[in-house]
Amino acid sequence: MRLVIASTIGFGMALVLNAIAAVWLAVKAALACAGSAVAASLSGWPAGAAALAAVAAVTAIWGLHVFEAAQRPAKTLGVHPTFRFFVRLAYAWLLVAAGLTMWAVTADTSGGIWGASRHALTVGFLSTMVFGIGQRVLPAFCGMRVLFSPILMLLSLVLVNLGCVLRVSAEIPAYEGYSRGAWSVLPVSAVIEMAAFSLFAANLMVTLVRRGPHAVTIAS
Repeated sequence: MRLVIASTIGFGMALVLNAIAAVWLAVKAALACAGSAVAASLSGWPAGAAALAAVAAVTAIWGLHVFEAAQRPAKTLGVHPTFRFFVRLAYAWLLVAAGLTMWAVTADTSGGIWGASRHALTVGFLSTMVFGIGQRVLPAFCGMRVLFSPILMLLSLVLVNLGCVLRVSAEIPAYEGYSRGAWSVLPVSAVIEMAAFSLFAANLMVTLVRRGPHAVTIAS
């Protein structure tokens, strides 16, 4: 009986270690491609840099199994349950940024496509990731606190993505001269994104300043 239990545990650990090794291998491959993309860009080879950056993005998403069904429910204690959706949406923005970068190499004439690709990366990917993971992790790291308002978390995530959609979709036709009307959308997107950042900052500020419940107390 002990032999059966030991064998089962050993087999389970082997599966876990193999899975971790596969993820780590994919992450290392993505990092290698990203580093090569930087080197190609510094060497004056933008097409190669864009292609390598796209490969890095796809490899990272594949290796991390971002869009696969979760094997266990996500821990959503104290945060809005949609944060899982927005974390995946952040990686979708990463793919958009990679695609726009490849397009910009061959088609950009006035900076519109390059600008849209940068915005998709910095606001779409990075800001959505910070808004989602940050409001989940930072309160716990700062004294096991509970986020002040999951609703404000949702609103900040919705607004930052709405603003990014407007900016990315309007910047290309505006700067590339396809549509004059697109210029009127850009300031609207800026106001929406500023509102999102303000809600994010306010939510975290109140969370860290107030004397409220802690995660340990709620969990118990």
